[in-house]
Amino acid sequence: MNVAEATNGDTPELIEHINQTTEQAGKLQQTLDRTMQVLSKRGIQIQIDFNGMAQLLMHDLEKSHKSALKMQKQLTQMQELVHTSALITSSLEFDQVLEEVLDTVIKLTGAERAYLMLTQGENRDLRVHVARNNRAENLAKDAITFSHQMIHEAIEQRSPIVSTNAQEDDRFTEMKSVFLNELRSIVIIPLILKDKVVGALYADNRVEQGVFSQENIPLLSAFANQAAIAISNARLFEKVQDELKEAQRQVQALLVEIDQSRVQEKVKEITESEYFQDLSSKVKDLRRRSRSD
Repeated sequence: MNVAEATNGDTPELIEHINQTTEQAGKLQQTLDRTMQVLSKRGIQIQIDFNGMAQLLMHDLEKSHKSALKMQKQLTQMQELVHTSALITSSLEFDQVLEEVLDTVIKLTGAERAYLMLTQGENRDLRVHVARNNRAENLAKDAITFSHQMIHEAIEQRSPIVSTNAQEDDRFTEMKSVFLNELRSIVIIPLILKDKVVGALYADNRVEQGVFSQENIPLLSAFANQAAIAISNARLFEKVQDELKEAQRQVQALLVEIDQSRVQEKVKEITESEYFQDLSSKVKDLRRRSRSD
């Protein structure tokens, strides 16, 4: 068992322990309140602020509970990233790997849709290579909508773009596609491989605002890096396959050439033999006789 697995196994127990402690602290506060009321009725004044101390304890427990939940979420994200890394290094099924990456991004962030866009051709135009929804389905072409201007801005800046509500974001007031496509929560991460932009990871939610934040950037950047590695591996594999096919073609052509050469050698060997020369001479004699007759 690795450290992440061990820690992730301990986190639910920690959360449960905090919940139990919070419940006991709440009961203690109620008991203290009743005790202070009884003492007050009897004219006994306690100078110690037990109630304030109990509230401070409850506040600290609430903070600990939130920290534990955040830790659990981060560990889950790390495990998903490790899983994706393992998938990328063990699989050459390019599209399957990219679909897995997008499905994981959607699951971890609460996105409605996620696209992986890749550059192509000499002009390096962007094309949507994989598009998934939050039901782990591929999107039809007519269901894929986004702002080209936002994508190009992220790529030109070579920096992520996050918007909690693009409809009210001053940066995009002049981008008609944002309003026409009713885009709200948006995050765009450029895919950079060997200091070269090879595409972009895009995710959005058209219903809810505030789905993404700057805290999502490190995680999504990590997944974008994994996607870039998958692209590199796939392109390298495709290149090797093409080179292998070309080598096989050349070998086949060489074999044909060798076979033709052998045939020519055999023909020459036969035509230069004494038997063939004698037979050829007899054929010539027969032709001469037939002409003279």
